[in-house]
Amino acid sequence: MRRTSIVSASLMLGLVASACSEPVTAPGAMDVVAGPQLSVAAGNGLQRGSVALPSGLISDLRQVALGNEAINPADYVCTQTEINDFFLDNAYNIIDNEFEIFDLLYNDLLADEVVMYHALYILEDDQPQYFGYNGEYTHIMQKTHRDAKRFFDIESSDIQLLGMHGSMLADTAAVAHTYRYVYGVDPVTAGIFAGLIKDALEVSTTVNGGNHPLFSFNAFAISAPGFIPDKIVMGDGFMAGLDALGYGDVGPQAIYAHEFAHHIQYENGYFATDEHANTGTGAEQTRYTEMMADAYAAYFLTHARGLALNKHRVAQFLEAFHQIGDCAFTNDGHHGTPNQRMRAAQFGFDVADQAHKQGHIISTEQFHDMFVEAYPAMIAPDA
Repeated sequence: MRRTSIVSASLMLGLVASACSEPVTAPGAMDVVAGPQLSVAAGNGLQRGSVALPSGLISDLRQVALGNEAINPADYVCTQTEINDFFLDNAYNIIDNEFEIFDLLYNDLLADEVVMYHALYILEDDQPQYFGYNGEYTHIMQKTHRDAKRFFDIESSDIQLLGMHGSMLADTAAVAHTYRYVYGVDPVTAGIFAGLIKDALEVSTTVNGGNHPLFSFNAFAISAPGFIPDKIVMGDGFMAGLDALGYGDVGPQAIYAHEFAHHIQYENGYFATDEHANTGTGAEQTRYTEMMADAYAAYFLTHARGLALNKHRVAQFLEAFHQIGDCAFTNDGHHGTPNQRMRAAQFGFDVADQAHKQGHIISTEQFHDMFVEAYPAMIAPDA
């Protein structure tokens, strides 16, 4: 039986629960969208996280679900990372300056979910794709996609690479369609919601027309045969965060490679067959599959016949993996501590380094077996 794996990359960190600290509303900011339509948006019955996800496999898509502890937190060194701070700083810029707009877009109309579900359910690559707010990562993402398909021995010709853009919120037709298709909203109300979002984007001085991490701070892979094409989705906001922290030349490739590695797991059946993926708490199971994806990614990124990143760039990408570690020990979406994720990436680098002279690429199955053997040492306590 295929198991749905839903885990966290967007690092939202309970934003709504903590978003009530004396916000300052921009004077008159909501005047343009005020009126009877706002009463339709408020209390409209939309509930965050209520959409039924497809029966398949989804990795790195943000869904909060508390479970039991994966490990003893007292044994680990785990602190807030810069990528978390980047997201929160940008989110609170809206909250502190335009709380009514934040409240409308995030709490009432679930605009961030609209962006995510549009990419998940509706978007396909029959139209040209771009990556980054201004397309700045398009070339490198397309090249990395081609190189990964060539490098790994799985069937990957059907994997679509898609860009997730908060700016799609200005497209009222696409937004209304998402409300109808995903949430079951009637056409008239869906049109009202889409219009409210577009108006809010136009009057806001903080959300930059939707090009803001609040709406696209995510990256995920999905395999749901017969329902949704195999996809890797890269969010603009996540790539912007990596760039802001100095990882723009390596972070997007690293995140992409991690998502491609999930497709290796899907194709080879590791979610269904691996002991570590099916025993222990939900957090422990997710940590295992995520750290394996880190290791595969590192192998590809540093192998002479992969992306062949040099030593300086390798150091950068290892730090990028550190940044997306988490301390959510009780969360079913736990990816591993920053140190554990760096160990997994280092494992992949070491395997690739050993093959540099002969340039041999080992099979995905052989790499998997090596990882399984090394895994217990990777999750040893940090303390």
